[in-house]
Amino acid sequence: MEFEVMPGTPGLALDQVAHVLVPGHGRNHDASGLNPGGADRCRIALDLHTFLGRGVIVCSGYKSPADRKGVVVHLAGKAFRGVPEADLMHAWLLAAGAAPEALRIERHSVDTVTNLLRSETCFGDDRPIAIVAQRAHLRRILSIVARRVLRRPYLGVVVPGGTPRENPLAGPMSRLIIAGLPADPDAAITTATARAERLWQLAGLLGKRSYH
Repeated sequence: MEFEVMPGTPGLALDQVAHVLVPGHGRNHDASGLNPGGADRCRIALDLHTFLGRGVIVCSGYKSPADRKGVVVHLAGKAFRGVPEADLMHAWLLAAGAAPEALRIERHSVDTVTNLLRSETCFGDDRPIAIVAQRAHLRRILSIVARRVLRRPYLGVVVPGGTPRENPLAGPMSRLIIAGLPADPDAAITTATARAERLWQLAGLLGKRSYH
């Protein structure tokens, strides 16, 4: 099985990776299922995990601050507007045959920066990860976000298809959200989440889901 790899940490090869991270891509029209791009990410993530034969798949994401779809659902004692992306990815992977013990859910992140910040505690160790996403999103993750927030080696694995370009605001937004984050992980998550919610809402992207 062949995968298209985009480099991250210098010298890291795919056969050295232990875990797989799948950031949220988006939900369907009523937030009850994945959009096609999200399903494509899950498919590549499962193929990659099977190829590696170790580690876990972390499904990461609630929804973009611009996404107001769905009815209120309650999970783990908390209320969410629609089903979080992470839970939808988890359900897709289970239905496709993934072992339950190989899956982890991070259902609170609201953008790419918080996807990576919050997922750090989900892997259970500090071994290298592969981040699975479409090329345009992965390019931003690797060039802007991962090197600033991850505390482990990483590389990217490309999901075929998707739009060739992201929302033009995505890169600048990530830079603003990352800028000067506290060194303490919990404080960094709190700060980044507040910034992401405020900035994307100010950008007027309500209801216009883009790779967040």
